[in-house]
Amino acid sequence: MNSKSLGQDILKVFIIAFLILFPHFVPLPLYSYAFVCLAVIIFYLRKQKKTVRDLGLKRNGLTAHTFVVGIVSALLWIAFNKWVYHPFITHFFVVEPYTEYDFIRNKLTNLVITIIAAWIIGGFYEEIIFRGFIQTTISEWFVKSRHSFWLAGLSTSVLFGLYHWQQGIFGIIPSFFGGLLWTLLLWRYKRNLWYPIISHAIFDTIALTMIYFGMVI
Repeated sequence: MNSKSLGQDILKVFIIAFLILFPHFVPLPLYSYAFVCLAVIIFYLRKQKKTVRDLGLKRNGLTAHTFVVGIVSALLWIAFNKWVYHPFITHFFVVEPYTEYDFIRNKLTNLVITIIAAWIIGGFYEEIIFRGFIQTTISEWFVKSRHSFWLAGLSTSVLFGLYHWQQGIFGIIPSFFGGLLWTLLLWRYKRNLWYPIISHAIFDTIALTMIYFGMVI
């Protein structure tokens, strides 16, 4: 490995760390951290003579099929969380009530605003960051392995789980498995990032709506 390659790898590690830590430790208002992080990625890609399309945002990748797959996969993931994961952890562990989104309960305006944010941040932004930039970058480190995609997908899903540490261990675990689900969609549909974006956004929408009506996920 030459010094230039080593320097590039160090820079990539720094950017990944920045994308994961910056939103949690720099108290910017609302979700404005997303603009900073996206600007960093776009600037880096331009230096590499690349664009966000190189991360999987295909020009004609958003179709009716994307939404059908997104709805079905999101419903399956909601069902797993509600009828498998949540009953399991509450049976074996003492689980504190999830209160992060209590402010939307029975408040329609708050629900609508939060759903819009979920599509922009949860769906679009987080998938560009994780399944787009981070997974693509880690794949390059495993390029000599025929399992590079899944090694990168597993690593990215671990980081995605840890990214949700404010939700505690019982939030980190499903976030990790959710990351694997969206990695599976990325693999199944030839690295078209629109599939995990739509699935993620629809999952968040359903989950938020359930919280609004006081339903346990």
